Amino acid sequence: MDIRRAHALAALLRWLGPWASERALPAGVARETWLVREGQLHGFRAHRAGAPPRAGAVSRLEAYVYHPRGAPRGVYLIAPGLHFLGPDDPRMDRLCRVLAAAGFVVVAPFLPAFVDLDVRPDAPDDLERFARATAERFRSAGRPTIFSISFGSWPALEVAARLDDAVDGVITFGGYADFGAAVRFCVDGVMRARSGDVRLAHDPLNLPALFLNLLPHLALEGDTSGLASAWRELVYRTWGKMELKVPGRLEPYWRELAPSVPAPHRQTFLVGAGAEPGAGELAERALARAGAGFDYADPTAAMMRLTRPVVVCHGRDDDVIPWNEARKLERALAPRVPTRLHLTGLYGHTGAGRPAAGALAREAATLLGIARALAHGSALAELFREP
Repeated sequence: MDIRRAHALAALLRWLGPWASERALPAGVARETWLVREGQLHGFRAHRAGAPPRAGAVSRLEAYVYHPRGAPRGVYLIAPGLHFLGPDDPRMDRLCRVLAAAGFVVVAPFLPAFVDLDVRPDAPDDLERFARATAERFRSAGRPTIFSISFGSWPALEVAARLDDAVDGVITFGGYADFGAAVRFCVDGVMRARSGDVRLAHDPLNLPALFLNLLPHLALEGDTSGLASAWRELVYRTWGKMELKVPGRLEPYWRELAPSVPAPHRQTFLVGAGAEPGAGELAERALARAGAGFDYADPTAAMMRLTRPVVVCHGRDDDVIPWNEARKLERALAPRVPTRLHLTGLYGHTGAGRPAAGALAREAATLLGIARALAHGSALAELFREP
């Protein structure tokens, strides 16, 4: 390992370990806003500006670019998960600053579909535009490594398959191989495994975002815009507040929003907010009506075409996408491309935990493996040649 990569590894271990405060940020990182294409705003920025997206209008493609202190040793393109804040989410911002402090240029896009909380078919197209622009602008720093978060694994793998050796490879964190299994886990917390179903802790705050995506398949009569607005507002008000995962804590929020929903759709709002039972049945009926309607979000075809190396990382305590999705990704990828799997107990879906000393000792090798992979940004192939 060369001296610059060793420095990158040390920085990553310093900032990503459970000993680091999640509020602390590395110094010396510069951030700029990069406008790739002019157009209409999406996500919370559009909501705050009172300018909801118009169907058919060209989307604004904008990213934050994080620059290291010295000459970059590589480039990361972030494939974000579903979040209305995009890279304005403090957790995303911190991750990007940590990668930049380790010596990498980091491009974190506001992906229009995902800041709209919408798993829609154009997400890979926009990520591809960011990938091409990143590869061109930072050509001298190396080919971009795509780092995906959560549901960003699908567009990341698709874009890597499309661009082939124009990108370095992919590192996924908290991704999925089976869209249907990930959706069902969001509702019932059941990890569907070959050896049998396992019930795990799951995040109740995600239900409204799920039903926003299922809304066209709920077979509701009349204008559903009020229902969609209430679910979206519930997400805006509650995401990022970990204390609201405790049973009963969401009640003041849905009680305040329910009167704004037209009476014919109010019961559906309550079910989709987790306030009333029936979410599982409602979701299953919607998925049955959708049929093949979500096949575009299945990464299988992309994995079949992929030629670049992939590192698959997942937290065993992930309460949004179950950890066995990482094993599914590894099984699908390993026969075709260089692949490594890292399952860790140090991270959930939304950040680092603080394990006991014994658990930390057991997790040390995994943490080192993840940090080593990240230190190989723009050079993932070299990772697989090292002992």
